[in-house]
Amino acid sequence: MHGESSARVAGRWWQVWRPYHSPRQIVRVVQRAEGPPGLRGRDILEAAALAVVVALALKMLVVDFCYVPSLSMAPTLLPGDYVIVSKLAYALGFPERMPVLSLRLPREIRWWYRLPERWDVIVLDFPGQLGQSRPEIPQYYVKRVVGLPGDTLRFSGDTLWINRTAYLLPGMRETPRRIIVPARGMTFPLSPQTLSQWMPLLLREGLQVEVHRDTVYVNGKPTTSYTMPQNYFFVMGDNYPNSSDSRSWGVVPQSAVIGKAVLIYYSVSETGRLRWSRIGRLVH
Repeated sequence: MHGESSARVAGRWWQVWRPYHSPRQIVRVVQRAEGPPGLRGRDILEAAALAVVVALALKMLVVDFCYVPSLSMAPTLLPGDYVIVSKLAYALGFPERMPVLSLRLPREIRWWYRLPERWDVIVLDFPGQLGQSRPEIPQYYVKRVVGLPGDTLRFSGDTLWINRTAYLLPGMRETPRRIIVPARGMTFPLSPQTLSQWMPLLLREGLQVEVHRDTVYVNGKPTTSYTMPQNYFFVMGDNYPNSSDSRSWGVVPQSAVIGKAVLIYYSVSETGRLRWSRIGRLVH
């Protein structure tokens, strides 16, 4: 009796145990817990793709990085300095040319909430030499804003006049000349006599200019005046005797401004030594 009862209980115990502990059931449970093969790899790829998208978005909209190759901005910036550029300092949106991909939009898509101020150190997309279009491959320059939209600049030897204020720049040797920095909405007359003064700006705006007899034609239409569609800036290097800047290649359109240089995050000398004293220095 006792043995029969034990056998009956043991049989029931085996019936309960068997469905949950057979090898097949264990394998199925483990497979369900681990998920289908390759899921972890896809997660890694998705995370990497998301990281790339976020990095590109930050580079296009928020912050960029610039390497200083020359002495044109010395002593403020030296060759081997790496600079953080704030793209939110002046505007929000997409510039004409996308970083990394170097794609060019028909026009910039940016909301400007403030303009660069005088003496700001900015990074710009080099607009090209006078009379030439912007280079196909972007070239980033670091310069200081000297002339604002609407300013009148006069050079004479080692003296620079900005409107009615004179600045002595020792070592500079400039021939006397007068420059008007165009402002958005500014209208100037066009005639065969005045065309030479404004021709570089018209070409920089991508316009086709011709003269037939006594008439100026802009994009095939007879024109007697032109209104500037955007602001311009006059920029110079701090090491002005040894700087290529607006004195040689003209004023910079607002659409070519990339952002404001704010901080030196890394610096290395020509011999490869870290310049610790420059790392973390604000750009003024």
